[in-house]
Amino acid sequence: MEWVSYPLVTVGIITLNREWSIETVLEALKKQTYPHEKIFVLIVDGGSRDKTVDKARSILQSSDFYGYKVIVKKSNIPEARNICIENMTGQMLFFLDSDVLIEPVALEKLVKASLTCGCEIVSANCRSIIVEDTSKIRSLLPELEKANQLEEEIVEVPSAAMGHTLIKKEVFEKVRFDNSLNFGEDADFCIKAREQGFHVCLHRGAAALDVNVGSGKLSDIYVYSPIMPQIRSLKKRAKAKTFGLGFRVTPLVVAKYFLQNKRYLFYLSYIIIIPLFILGLAIGNIYLASLLPLELFLYISLQAKRRGLRGAVRATLLSLFVGLPLSLLMLAYSVMGMFQGKSFYQYKPIHCRLT
Repeated sequence: MEWVSYPLVTVGIITLNREWSIETVLEALKKQTYPHEKIFVLIVDGGSRDKTVDKARSILQSSDFYGYKVIVKKSNIPEARNICIENMTGQMLFFLDSDVLIEPVALEKLVKASLTCGCEIVSANCRSIIVEDTSKIRSLLPELEKANQLEEEIVEVPSAAMGHTLIKKEVFEKVRFDNSLNFGEDADFCIKAREQGFHVCLHRGAAALDVNVGSGKLSDIYVYSPIMPQIRSLKKRAKAKTFGLGFRVTPLVVAKYFLQNKRYLFYLSYIIIIPLFILGLAIGNIYLASLLPLELFLYISLQAKRRGLRGAVRATLLSLFVGLPLSLLMLAYSVMGMFQGKSFYQYKPIHCRLT
């Protein structure tokens, strides 16, 4: 990296009950080719009940990084990210989730892309992987170390996940994470950053792995979080999800997304089922009146296989009171996007290739 002097980077890791992964995540961080004296590690723990904090401290005490700090404070994801911002050191903050592994040259690649391509926000190219049990996570390191992809293409994207993303400090002078969003805080952040004129990019050659344990890909955090906060944040989430789909968002773009994520089609089916249910009650038609109870029963049965009865009931309630209105709002925002004229999501995006 002779192209520029090395900026000091804070690696912000937010954790909660990640005893099973934190050691391997930090081990991958210790293998970074980026100068360790230019890396400050900041861990924000939301109140783990396992040995996450103890294991993290033990590893960091013996590291050769510029320094480290561990903050334990009950917080949701956006609150923890904002704590990282408030306590960062240096010119850049690299968010690294506590279940994400990065290749040895990832940080070096991202910093170079940020400084040479005009990307204030740049994310690694992350793919999800499922392991059968927690003991398998360490076995991923040798494979990841061999990644060292030669692809040096950096492209601008509408939105990026924050679990493996580098952000310049100047962005935080204008944009922070919305503490009311338990989900979609990263898309919301990116949309607001774009509105302020910042660029969100993806480095296709910086490899990362998002590790999930077991057969279920979806987190139960969504299911067991309080419903009312999710309802109150619906408009923000819908806007972020919609305008995060592309630089030019139309109903057709949203429809394509719904087809790829078929749970949204299920949510929209309530538009037909609920009126028929009400009509059935009004006219005394048992067949029409049974449509909604039957659909809910089938959905609960399907969800119970993965989440148990309690989780299935909560997931079903969420599909009605969160999923349906979220889907409708996304369609509404897509219609609005068609009439915005020249706006922040219609300009020609950055395309940069490093040599």
